[in-house]
Amino acid sequence: MIAILLLGTLFGLRNPGDGGRQVITIDPATAAIAPVSASVDPPNGTPSGVVALDAGGGRFFFAGTPAADTDMRIYSVDTTTGAVLSSPTIAGGSVLGLEYDEVEDVLYALQTPVATGSKRIVTLNTATGVPTAVSGNLAAAIGMPSGATTLDPSGNRFFFVGTQDAETTQRIYSVDTSTGALLASPTIIGDVITGLEYDDAAGILYGLRTPPDGGKQVVALDPATGGTTNVSANLAPSLGMASGVTGLDAAGDRFFFVATPNSETDSRIYTVDTNTGALVSNPTIAGSAFQFMQGLAFSPSAPPPPGAITVTIDVKGGINPRSRGVIPVVIFSTPTFDATTVDPLSVQFGPGNAAEAHGTGHISDVDGDGDLDLMLHFRTQDAAIPCGATSASLTGMTFSAQAIEGSDTITTTGCP
Repeated sequence: MIAILLLGTLFGLRNPGDGGRQVITIDPATAAIAPVSASVDPPNGTPSGVVALDAGGGRFFFAGTPAADTDMRIYSVDTTTGAVLSSPTIAGGSVLGLEYDEVEDVLYALQTPVATGSKRIVTLNTATGVPTAVSGNLAAAIGMPSGATTLDPSGNRFFFVGTQDAETTQRIYSVDTSTGALLASPTIIGDVITGLEYDDAAGILYGLRTPPDGGKQVVALDPATGGTTNVSANLAPSLGMASGVTGLDAAGDRFFFVATPNSETDSRIYTVDTNTGALVSNPTIAGSAFQFMQGLAFSPSAPPPPGAITVTIDVKGGINPRSRGVIPVVIFSTPTFDATTVDPLSVQFGPGNAAEAHGTGHISDVDGDGDLDLMLHFRTQDAAIPCGATSASLTGMTFSAQAIEGSDTITTTGCP
């Protein structure tokens, strides 16, 4: 299992508890979570599953509407540093699906044009939020579960599920991304689909469906006929889940989804073997009743070792190099960095590379800006700051192995 997990990274989007949206990584075997970004624009409403990943370019995309706005924004987050690269308003209407084509370097979206219930495929400019139409409006009105979209990049097909106004049964829509033509829209044979993933190498369209008993089942969908073939058994009826919170590790034959058993409050991350249909694992995501998951995206390779990012610190007071006391140092949270993700045991301060004096950090809102900061203490003698020094630096790591560094101006006292 460890050898398989090292082949890729499962990213997620969650509400970290303040109503914002946070990019994370999640281990599907243990449900351990490591923050990638700070909470973005809390409170921030997002339709579930409307995420995409540019694995090669290190960008995670999601759509959301900050409380102060009325229009959606398209967010691009750096998966190495957690920085928000851009967040322009999306012109022309809200989106209910995002898919990224690595080869074309194009972000596709399923958009509901303003004042219509129809759907159209567009490409989105992530720097400006401007859409470019790929298809015309598809049917007069189509209702759909958010995030139930996927992309066949080699075959130039965008898939989504929806229900036309005059009907009660879902259809599976296939749109040619080169011409915008609607290739097919057959009725889906079977139960409601709440998630789609496409295996480009195998040419298989997977769906996550909800049988009448409320369980979840992975199936293969035929986009030409709407026919389904069971991949897994019906899993743990009943399971509640937000639509579109699915992911696929095609090379590793793993289908992921997040759902909450009826008798529990926290969600679980489910991994299904797409070859055998076996349930590989389903650990509980601790705290997810309040820090709930909103999206998944799988990168087939582990992220490259990141360089150190610069953090904002404050060395409190003057430093007397002869003191036998401690030096308080604050690492501040900022809009692009969450100080609570820093591992206090990894931090070293001053020329002497002093370790944290108490073996732990103290989390509080030091600067009163509403973000939680990290207060650390270092023994003065261990820090080895010389008389006359004008700055002091620290280095460390986050819990997700991101290197950090920071420095602040200082004044030394008690020197001859």
